[in-house]
Amino acid sequence: MKKYIKQIAAFAFIATLASCSADDNMEFATTGGNAVPTTTSISRLDNNYNLPLNTYTKEGVTVTKVEIFKNAAKTPPTDPIVFGDKVADATLSEGKATFNTSTLGSFDKFPVTEGGVTTLTGKTGTFELAILATYSDGTTSRAPFSLVVGKAITWQVVNADGDLVNSTTSGISSIKFNDPAAYEVHIAPLTKTATTITSIVGQWSKNSTGTFTNLPGTLPATKQTIDLNSYPYSTYGGIVAGDKITYKFIITSGTQTDEITTTVTFADQVFGASHNGNISDSESTFSFKTGDHEASEIDFVSPFGFATSEGVSIDFVKDNTVNYSTANLFAAENAYNAGTKVTSLTNLAVGDVIVYKITRSVNFGTESDPDFQDVLYTGIIKITDKVQGTTSQELKFSYKEGVLAD
Repeated sequence: MKKYIKQIAAFAFIATLASCSADDNMEFATTGGNAVPTTTSISRLDNNYNLPLNTYTKEGVTVTKVEIFKNAAKTPPTDPIVFGDKVADATLSEGKATFNTSTLGSFDKFPVTEGGVTTLTGKTGTFELAILATYSDGTTSRAPFSLVVGKAITWQVVNADGDLVNSTTSGISSIKFNDPAAYEVHIAPLTKTATTITSIVGQWSKNSTGTFTNLPGTLPATKQTIDLNSYPYSTYGGIVAGDKITYKFIITSGTQTDEITTTVTFADQVFGASHNGNISDSESTFSFKTGDHEASEIDFVSPFGFATSEGVSIDFVKDNTVNYSTANLFAAENAYNAGTKVTSLTNLAVGDVIVYKITRSVNFGTESDPDFQDVLYTGIIKITDKVQGTTSQELKFSYKEGVLAD
């Protein structure tokens, strides 16, 4: 006995098919069967793919022909099927019908509308088709078939469950300048398994010049993870903070290609948020880490100064040429390296700017499984006020910190 339709709800049967029950032994009232595509989407690289259709017939009937046509039905349709140019005669074998997608024509001429003007330049789109099947009992069935041609390569990102899922973006829009950490993007082909991928090639363009150059090395022609920060800055002829690199990954099968791009800014290394603090002979300790007087990283020193607290690894360079409001971590680093490092400062005046470096032990693990590592912080201070009381002194200041990646 031939196969019978079990998935009628998944496909629209047009006019010739009678309604069917959910019973396994479905019968056809007015037609000998039906032909149903097993997929409704392919990639733009799948232009030489034998697309399969399942054929279903009632007992004693065979499929004699399956024809694929362009569907010329208008929108909104008065008839959902209007047979246009024939695409192919499907090949029949053991309850299956197949036709090769190469018979559909170019995958580079889908309609695209911009500014009210439509051109046939799209690389993805939909083929509106119609299937005409003929059976040994002289009946026919017809059905519309929308075949979507989509991207052949995609970005992937890690979801909340830790799994890689397809995404329209790379997930990375900036890399901290001079940061040695990995900045990984994930790419994956979207082609049918029968399509042979010739290559995946990475390219780069600097600051929107539009001229692309191949990235060094060879990429496998498969799903993969790429560390964008693994390419040395010399790859791009050097990088300065603020430069933008556009990465393009091109997938090829035969003469057909597709690509994805992402633009990444090599971001300036800047301080964190500015905070206010104070230290005095009555509140004689202060912690830049906590922003209060309970912990101690500096101690008050008269007149109007402070010094390194015992057991703390911090030193200072006073440099009033540094602009507290606009200085980035590089400017602070340059001032620190060029200046005289001290562990105590006195007679500070309103407007004085001090750069400091402090090493703190930071737990990169958990409370139950600690992993303490030393981290070097760069900070900047600006004296905003000094208050002289009858028997007291107080310094008020603004400060901010950051970690310079190098």
